[in-house]
Amino acid sequence: MVSKSLDLPREIYGRFRAFHELMANKIREILLVSSPYDAFIMEEDGSLASRIINEYSGLNLSQPPRVTRTSSAYASLEWLNEKKFDMVICTPHLAEMDPFSLGLEIKKVKPELPVILLAHSLRASYPPSEDWDCSGIDKTFIWSGNSDLLLALVKNAEDRLNIDFDTRRANVRVLILVEDSPVYYSSFLPLIYKEVVKQTQAVLELGLNEEHRLLTMRARPKILLAENYEEALGLYDRYRSNLFGIISDARIPRGNSLDGEAGVLLLSRIRKEIPDLPLLLMSSESMNREKAGTIPAVFLDKNSPSLLAELHDFFMNHLGFGDFVFRLPDGRTIDKASNIRELEDKVSKIPDESLWYHAKRNHFSNWLMARSEITLASTFREVQASEFCDAQEMRQYIISNLHTLRQWRQKGVVAQFRASSFDPDVHDFVKIGQGSLGGKARGLAFMSALLQEDPKILETYPQINIDIPKTLVICTDGFE
Repeated sequence: MVSKSLDLPREIYGRFRAFHELMANKIREILLVSSPYDAFIMEEDGSLASRIINEYSGLNLSQPPRVTRTSSAYASLEWLNEKKFDMVICTPHLAEMDPFSLGLEIKKVKPELPVILLAHSLRASYPPSEDWDCSGIDKTFIWSGNSDLLLALVKNAEDRLNIDFDTRRANVRVLILVEDSPVYYSSFLPLIYKEVVKQTQAVLELGLNEEHRLLTMRARPKILLAENYEEALGLYDRYRSNLFGIISDARIPRGNSLDGEAGVLLLSRIRKEIPDLPLLLMSSESMNREKAGTIPAVFLDKNSPSLLAELHDFFMNHLGFGDFVFRLPDGRTIDKASNIRELEDKVSKIPDESLWYHAKRNHFSNWLMARSEITLASTFREVQASEFCDAQEMRQYIISNLHTLRQWRQKGVVAQFRASSFDPDVHDFVKIGQGSLGGKARGLAFMSALLQEDPKILETYPQINIDIPKTLVICTDGFE
């Protein structure tokens, strides 16, 4: 009998406490070094700062960064000595020096400061000559008027700054995009970030409070961009135990030259080592569809008129961002679950062959991982389907762990009552309406939170049963 769930409540709470420490490095101050003409191109529909703020507001993200703009390269260096900045965005056609030279000067003053080149065309992103030192620029992006790119710029820089600590502290997931064309990754990254952010928001079950929402947002998957075969392989080796999926172009640089087979070789190697990892091969050459089938990996034609829709489909159906679709081994769909409560209910009813089909391919783990339920997803991944005596034992194991997860996510939380999602077996403390809880209810809520934060209290007094009764509170505006 598999007994991996014995310490799950303690692990869940410990992991959730760790969420407070995630995403410690934020992009709060941006220095924009731009010629008047490039600034006009980017700001003709509104200022860059306003676009960033609107993008954050639209996705309910907190703390949009502030933007300080200057058209002088020399003035930007003075700004760096006077004020702390978290990122520099520069455009081509600066009067006093080219952006690559400016990047080198910035790195002399602030070696760790991310420097982004934001050009309005691919031609404008080229250095003055092939042997020019471009090491001062961390990444180059192409501005096409899509304000989503600004969100991707900021979030991608934050991911790079936080990934080592966050993966080590809370086992946060990693998605690698392998693409060498600034035009394509400037289109793909914004879509990927929007999918990840919206998914993280959408799957938060009703009843959790604002703190839980913000903390879970911090545990969203990190997105890393690799521009060649060697860089992608390095990221794969470094974050292998945290990988969530890999999206790669077929033709990428390998050994300092473009290689039409490099993407296929990369994904083939990864498939052999991690058989159930979601992989996507992109190419503008349709003949690579057959090569994707041999990996096997999902194929995406870059020339497709529905390119972004197909990329969205990959997230929904292969990375676990949509409903959990129960299938039989022949691929037929038999049921769906849109949240963890439904998953728990339907696992008890699906046929044995469907249960084995999904368990052997780690589909339960992948789906939970997409919802930032990292602890339980990791627990499911560690347990092999072959460890169970029969389908009933495995079914009970999955159901009991899902139920434990739902219970412990609500411990110490004052949940908002909603008739459509209320579950008396899971919700311990529920309020109706807004306003004050009142003195007695507030005391009970405090004790509930205290016992959740410090379980040692129960161990200190083993001879005393300390329990908070299930509570429903009518807030003050309910009486008014």
